[in-house]
Amino acid sequence: MPLSLRMKSNTHLLFSLTACTILHCVNTVAFAGDLSPSGAKAPVDAKAPVAPPIAPPPTFCDTLAQGDYQFQVGPIGNHPGYADDIVDWQNHVTEKPYRILRYEQAGIIEPNTLTVSGALWGTWLYEESNTPGKFPILSRFPNQHDAADTSTDRWILNNAAIAVTARVTEWVTLFGQGEFSDIEFLGQEQYQLRKGIVMLGNLDKFPFYTYFGRNTVDFGSMDGYNPFTHTVNNHSFRIDSDDPVLAFGFAPQFLEGFNLVYTAIPGGRHLRVADTIDGGSGQFDNFAVNASYLICLTDELSLEIGGGWIDATIYNNNIPHHPEGDFAFSRANSTEFDDNGAWDVNAELKWRGISVGGEFTETERQWIATRTKVSSLNGQVAYDFDLLGYPSRLSFVYGVNEQGPQNTEYEELKQIAVGFETKLTRNFSLGIEYVRNSAFVPLIAIDRASDSDVRTNTIIVGGKLTF
Repeated sequence: MPLSLRMKSNTHLLFSLTACTILHCVNTVAFAGDLSPSGAKAPVDAKAPVAPPIAPPPTFCDTLAQGDYQFQVGPIGNHPGYADDIVDWQNHVTEKPYRILRYEQAGIIEPNTLTVSGALWGTWLYEESNTPGKFPILSRFPNQHDAADTSTDRWILNNAAIAVTARVTEWVTLFGQGEFSDIEFLGQEQYQLRKGIVMLGNLDKFPFYTYFGRNTVDFGSMDGYNPFTHTVNNHSFRIDSDDPVLAFGFAPQFLEGFNLVYTAIPGGRHLRVADTIDGGSGQFDNFAVNASYLICLTDELSLEIGGGWIDATIYNNNIPHHPEGDFAFSRANSTEFDDNGAWDVNAELKWRGISVGGEFTETERQWIATRTKVSSLNGQVAYDFDLLGYPSRLSFVYGVNEQGPQNTEYEELKQIAVGFETKLTRNFSLGIEYVRNSAFVPLIAIDRASDSDVRTNTIIVGGKLTF
């Protein structure tokens, strides 16, 4: 393959042109061989060049983005469809390294190339609460509401990221993703390297792969059909590593669509959810195992199933905490500790433009802080369709997060989200959501700050720029 990036034609068009070319060649040979004026067969040049085989169009199960590179300068290029997959906080939240290898396997990301990707998500958010100062959505963003307000609105730069995929050889890939947020979370910087891995793998030649670095740990699905709002599973159980992790994957060609990953996680508190009691040992004291299997049932029907396990989570002591300062306070003042793992099952069924998904995640044991297992359940439906020539999606997501005993203020949080998104250009889409929350259940001071009577209505309008 050439060292520079090639502009890749639309796969369906390419297949059609290939088919037409083949038919033309067959007819030409038939004319030359059987219908020549002399009635004798015309000689055929045995040394005539043979066109190289062209891959067939993707099957219904193949969810890899197609299309051309948008630009190229020598070995450097940009593919918006690839960026939609890789730099996305709602879809393919986990298993990003496996997705990269699949793009390489499909010939979209070639050896000796550097692919630059990016995304910018901004929203206007209006939330109305029946209780002053208690906003389940805005409370996820620090210092974005006033304790005396019952309604408030904010312009928020949700996410801004630049990602680089450097496929150094057929076997070695480097991937990094830097992010910026205009809202600083406690103990975190505005500029962060959220993902940075070195990966060794070539699924065409060997079913095993490995990577080392900072990443969203492969545990569960955590995907959401909404344009912007995370599912309750994502909010409570997504694992973002702080220290580098070491992962080993298995994705054999004889079982296409199957992916199994074991991740060794350093002990201690990470950016999200992963935590061990004996943190700071410098050892890989924690781990996660995750598997997914995408099955083509028919040409128009597919099923994906998955499951995972994380050995130790933040739901392990009697004083809940976030990272940094809260973590030190928690460790110093907690009187009870118990490493607490979690398990996850998820499934997605797709038929034509309809997608139906569900996920359930639960801790292994009761959380000492609430004397209850923490669990998240969501069900979601989406319909993808063409609106006046623009690819569009309608979505409905329902989720329940259970964190406490029955009849307590922190028993559960319910969330309903209805969304619409339309892609106006190859790089830009607009979306709108309505979100209904029942109850206010924060992680910190959960047994003192929670309020089961809180009801909020939220409107989110925003845009996504991807390149």
